[in-house]
Amino acid sequence: MHIIKKYLNEFIAKYTVLFFVFVVAIVILIGTIAFYNIEERTFFNSLYFTSVTMSTIGYWDITPITHAGKLVAMFYGFMGAPLFVGLTWILFQSKLQKMLQASIHAYHREAKEAEKLELQLTQQNRKQNKKIKEIEEQVKNKK
Repeated sequence: MHIIKKYLNEFIAKYTVLFFVFVVAIVILIGTIAFYNIEERTFFNSLYFTSVTMSTIGYWDITPITHAGKLVAMFYGFMGAPLFVGLTWILFQSKLQKMLQASIHAYHREAKEAEKLELQLTQQNRKQNKKIKEIEEQVKNKK
C-alpha cells in the first residue's frame, strides 16, 4: 500500500495539471450522467447544463425540474466554482513555473557568458599590461 501511495504522489506531482483536468472531466461526466438519468434530458443538454452550472454561469435556458435534479444542481453549483478556480490556478501556476524556470536558465546562461567575457577581458588586460611594461622598459633603456 505504501508503494502505491508513493507512486501516486509522484505521479500527481509530475502531472498535476493533467491529473486535475482529469478530475474535473470525471466530475463533469458524473454530473452529466446524473442529470441525464434524473432529469431525463439528452446527453448533450445534460453536459451543457452541468458545465453551465459548474462554471456558475447559469443561463437559465435549462433548469432542473425534479427535487433530486435541483439538489444535484446545487451541489454542482457550490462545487463547480472551487474546481474551476483550482484548475485555473494550477494552469496559471504551471505556466508561471515554466516562465520562472526559463528565466532562471536564461540568467545562468547569461552569467556563464559574463564569466567567459570577464576571463577574456582579464587575459587581454594582462597582455596589454605586459606590453605597456615592455614599452616602458624600452623607453627607460633608451634614456
